[in-house]
Formats: sequence, C-alpha cells, structure tokens
Amino acid sequence: MDTQIKNYNQVILNLISWCVCVIPITLIFSNAISDIIVVIAALFFIYLSIKKNNWNWLNESWIKICIIIYFWLIITSFFAYDKELALSRSITWIRFIIFAASLQFLFLNKKEFKNRILICAFVALVYVNLEMFIEYFTGSSLYSKIRVIFFDSLPFSGGYHTRISGPFKDAPKSGIYLAYFIFPTILGFAKLLKIKFSKNISLFFIIFFIIINLFLIYISGHRASILSFIISLFLFFVFIFLKKKKITTIFIIVFFSLSVVLYKSNLMQNHKLRINNLVTKTLVEIKDYSNSAYGSLSLTAFKMFKTHPVFGIGLKNYRVACEKVEFLSEGHLGSDYGVSPWQGNYSIEHKRYFEATCSSHPHNLYLTWLAETGFIGFLLFTLLLFITAKNIYKYKKNITNEIIAFSIVISLIPKLLPMMPSLNFFSNWNSICFWLLVGWLFSFLPKNKKLQ
Repeated sequence: MDTQIKNYNQVILNLISWCVCVIPITLIFSNAISDIIVVIAALFFIYLSIKKNNWNWLNESWIKICIIIYFWLIITSFFAYDKELALSRSITWIRFIIFAASLQFLFLNKKEFKNRILICAFVALVYVNLEMFIEYFTGSSLYSKIRVIFFDSLPFSGGYHTRISGPFKDAPKSGIYLAYFIFPTILGFAKLLKIKFSKNISLFFIIFFIIINLFLIYISGHRASILSFIISLFLFFVFIFLKKKKITTIFIIVFFSLSVVLYKSNLMQNHKLRINNLVTKTLVEIKDYSNSAYGSLSLTAFKMFKTHPVFGIGLKNYRVACEKVEFLSEGHLGSDYGVSPWQGNYSIEHKRYFEATCSSHPHNLYLTWLAETGFIGFLLFTLLLFITAKNIYKYKKNITNEIIAFSIVISLIPKLLPMMPSLNFFSNWNSICFWLLVGWLFSFLPKNKKLQ
C-alpha cells in the first residue's frame, strides 16, 4: 500500500513538474491558467511537507522574511481605503512565496526538471518572436487571427501607435516578457548547444537571438524593457570580459557589426526617426522628471506615503486613493497617459488640470511599497533584497559557474533599480514572472536538505 501511495505521489509530482515547466508558455495566453498552476504547485508542496513532516525549507532566510512581509501586508489591509480589495490581494500573496520555495526544493531540484523548463522557455520565446514578426509584417499576430476566425473575438494588436504586441493583448507585455526571459533562455540553451555541437555554433546562436530580440523589444514600444535589456546586456558583456577577454572582444565586434547592418537595412528605415524621438523624449523626461508623467505618479505616491507613513494605503489601493482630492497633483498635460478609468473624482476638469496623476500603480517598485505598505513594508522588502543579495554573494562561484543562474541575476537587476519604471509588483502576471525566476535562481544554490 505504501509503495502504491509513493508511486502515486511520484506520478503527481512528475505531472505538476511538467505544468510548472510550461508556465513560460501559459503566461503568453492566460494569466488564470498560470495562476492555477502556481496554486497547485504550492498546495502539493505543502502536502508533501505535511506528509513527510519536513519543514526544513522554512529555515531559508529569504522565506522567513517573506512570511513576516506576508503578515504585515494583511495588517496593512485593515487600514486601506478599500479593505476588501487589499485583503483579497494580501491573503493570497503567500502563494507566490510557497511557489518559489517549491521550485527551489522540489520541482527544479533535478537536472531533468531544469532542462524541461529551459526547453519550454525556449519554445515560448521563439513563438513570441515569430508572432511579433508576423504582426510587424501583416498587422496582427497569428494568434489574433485564429481567435477572430474560430472564436469570433475581436482582433488585437499593439494599438498604441506602432507598438507590436505579438500574442499578447497588451502591447507592453511583449517587451516585458522578452526582457524577463531572453537571457536565461538563450544563454541556457546556448550551453546545451555548446555541449552537443560546438562553441562557435553556441556563440552564433547567442548573437543571433540577442540582436533579434533587441529589435523586437524596441518595436514593442516599452522603453523600460529596452533599458532593462541594455543593462542586462552590459552586465553580460562585463561578465564574459572578466572570464574570457578574447571571446568578449570577438563577441562585441560581431554583435555591433550585425547591429549596424540591421540598423542600415530596410527593416529599420521606418524606425530611425522613431528611435530619435524615443531617445529625445526619454532624455527630456529624465531632465525634467518632476513634470513628466512618471514624475507626477511618483509625487502622488510619495504624498500617500507622507499621509499614511506606517501602514500605507493598502495593496492595490493606489488606484483608489489617487482619486482623493488630497492626493491630486499637477501632472504632465496632454500626455494621454494615466488618466484614471475608475469611479471617484475623475472628471473632464480633473483630466485637464491633473493629467497623469492617477493610474493603477505608481510605476515604480519602491514607491509602490512605500505608498501601499508604509515604511515598515518598504523596510521589510529592502531587507529581503539585502538577504537575497547576501546569498548571491555567498554562493557567487555557484552562480558564475552556472550560466542560467547568472543570467537570471542580470535579468532581475534592472527590474530592481530604484529609478526604473515598473509593472505593479503585486499584479498576478508580473508576480508569476518574477517569482518564477527567483525560484529558478534559488534552485541552483546549495541546500542542506531537499524534499525528494
């Protein structure tokens, strides 16, 4: 009987492991399916912990601080403007922590499982690349066309000027998705090619996909993703330069040569003016940040923090509180950005005089924590980052010797820079992307004991 139960658990483990590994694919099509997989993985991990009476994973320092953060988020919910909304988000937030822990100790603790998620991520990346090119040349992605033909749904595309959304309904997501997964996927897959074929094939593979995805992230129109990609690429160049200077020199020469060829090609002719405008607009916003759209959102968030310094306004309550009269602030007029679609103080007059002061979130990671969780929540989050950085430094040899682990680090660093515009840290889609990479990273770190 015990053998049957053990075999049954092993079958379930293998099945859920496959489901976890296809999350990079499900993230493209459905937030709900991805979230269901996260919940199932977390629940099965808890079930095994109870069954084996093995709670060693709770001794991980990052998990301890996350549990403290979890209870603090629940406490802040009782002081939120919309308590029901805040509680619904805070109570369920723990699933992401348990999910990341399950990756570290269970679902990605074997080489076989790590190869599975790498292959699934590569399939997803290639698919997104193809769909973005199809939309670039035909006006809409193949997925959009299929939905129109077979499901009688409305077609979708980037929508905002010349943005390319690929298989995503929201244009910025295509660039954000690539910025999250391009380096772990391409560098990890290149390592497999190097083992099976040769170093030259692996090098060509990396250069080809990095150039292609740089172009695709650019046409997604999401400036933060472009900047994030460039920062990650710079860190990658520094990494390989420190290890192998000759290969770095060859890589950089080939990369920039091909980039110049691409820039001079017909493919980029219609984008050169747009690139100049994009750079100019970004520099203007940086120079006069306080009067930009992002600056106005940040100012609003800081006002919320000053008004509610201890408990904040509650998770997902920025959209609610930003319509209160005391938080309205003069924004970037005529930006067509961030006008509140929610009920409250929104009106034509407010639109005219208070453009871009209200949105779903502050578009800044640290101001989100300050405004919605107060100073204590912000302090706990920075402590989590410090503990994580300490662990990464402690096991730096393990990380630098494992290219996937290193590439996850350089992919996450830009997301955590203080001035980098960001998605809502507590949104489901972004949380799944973030904690998937965190769990994947931690699975490469040494552990005293593993749940088998």
